[in-house]
Amino acid sequence: MFDERRDFVDALEAFVSAALRNGTEPADYNPDAVQIMDARNHLFRLLERQGTDEEQRIYALRELCHIDEETLTTVPDRWRMATLAKDLII
Repeated sequence: MFDERRDFVDALEAFVSAALRNGTEPADYNPDAVQIMDARNHLFRLLERQGTDEEQRIYALRELCHIDEETLTTVPDRWRMATLAKDLII
């Protein structure tokens, strides 16, 4: 079970990193969101200009990130993603 959660976090981190890299806005102001279509199979969808709607498994990109204290850049927050994995992968 923990391997499934770690795999989910790794996949979501990669997806969020790519979305931040390819975004047209700076990470702090990025208005896009990620919808988790299928947690077990790591299926995600990027939604433009969408806020968080946990009931629909939609999470704003900036809510899945934090500021790295060393580099002062916005990076995916693995702890937050691990929390989602715990809730979505039972």
